Amino acid sequence: MTEDDSRLVEQFEGKIRKLMDLYESIKCRNAELQRQIEEKDIEIGQLKEELSAQKESYRTLKQSKVLEVSGQDIDETRRRVAGLVREIDHCIELLNN
Repeated sequence: MTEDDSRLVEQFEGKIRKLMDLYESIKCRNAELQRQIEEKDIEIGQLKEELSAQKESYRTLKQSKVLEVSGQDIDETRRRVAGLVREIDHCIELLNN
């Protein structure tokens, strides 16, 4: 083997080593990114569950507010009807006299 051939083989070996180092580096980085993706998937699942619970809580609160308002409306309506009945009774009394 000539000196040029030896130099080419050494350069080739050096480039192969660099490629292998780069491959290992990329392989480690990929594993780290996969781990992060798994963590984010777990976090997303937890947040979806929390969102679902919050939506249910909001729906329940909204329904209770509707019932609360309806309860107030019923009392007000009863007062109005009672007032109208008193007015009618008063008018009937006036007509009878």
